[in-house]
Amino acid sequence: MQRKNRILTGDRPTGQLHLGHYVGTLKNRVHLQDEYDCFFIVADLQVLTDHLENHSSIEGNVFEVMCDYLGVGLEPENTFFVQSQVPELAELTMYFSFLVTLTCLQRNPTVKDEAKTYGVTNISYGFLGYPISQAADILAFKADLIPVGQDQLPHIEQTREIVRSFNRVFNKEIFALPEPLVGEVPILVGTDGTNKMSKSLDNFVAFAHSPEETERRILNMVTDRKRAYRKDPGHPDECFAFKYWSIFAPTDTLVVRQECETATRGCKECKAQLAQKLNEHLAEIRNRRQCYASQPDFVWDILATGTKRARAVANETLMEVREAMKISFPKLGDLKGGR
Repeated sequence: MQRKNRILTGDRPTGQLHLGHYVGTLKNRVHLQDEYDCFFIVADLQVLTDHLENHSSIEGNVFEVMCDYLGVGLEPENTFFVQSQVPELAELTMYFSFLVTLTCLQRNPTVKDEAKTYGVTNISYGFLGYPISQAADILAFKADLIPVGQDQLPHIEQTREIVRSFNRVFNKEIFALPEPLVGEVPILVGTDGTNKMSKSLDNFVAFAHSPEETERRILNMVTDRKRAYRKDPGHPDECFAFKYWSIFAPTDTLVVRQECETATRGCKECKAQLAQKLNEHLAEIRNRRQCYASQPDFVWDILATGTKRARAVANETLMEVREAMKISFPKLGDLKGGR
């Protein structure tokens, strides 16, 4: 029986997820889950690449991310797993690292941008090797499709290059080339009007935020920098609030545009109405999220079940990789537990 095509995607548990995650990948994941065999990774090890000093918060953040996943509508029957609890991924990362040059990693634009954004000056081996770790996550499960944000495309191309190199060097077609799937809004600019929405920059609106906190953040967001006074005509195509209207309330954009350009709508009024629209949009997600958050044992059981399945699948791939690399050593027998 032919298996369903497989998706691998996920997030680092650095805190609660937000609207940027939703429009970038989460909305796609919800739509695709009935059609694909979905593996959702909570990439806790990758948190340590640039949040090493915050390691004590990882466990709590894993739970928060799971509540967000379930809140947006991902079904518990999908395979959710914790990266650090699938040691096969670390082993594959090591093997794949032999196929990637240091120069190639240093050229990766996403690595450079993240180092700049998060102020990483002393770049560690783990930070620089993030794309290799991500490749191991993808290829361990032989994923066919990878829903990602636009900024992650260089990582996917690195994965595809590892596939080409591995299959060529070891003369065995173990892996196929995974395909990226970019969300309908590749990058959502945060409330500061400058950077992409990010927890680290505190320019985000989280699913877990209360309606009041959502309103506060939207009312403080940057809008039209060219509009100095309330009586001045606005420039909706250059206004960050208008971009949110076009994403979360597209049927209202014609009226919003006309009122903005004729100065019959002020920025403060516009943001207040936008906050109301966002709260309406988020109401169902918040209610569902709260339902799961009130059942922590159930949420952890979902993760435990998924992690066991992920280990089994990753181990099958690892056996194929070892055999192709001629390091399986069958004459040594089963050494599990003896290392």
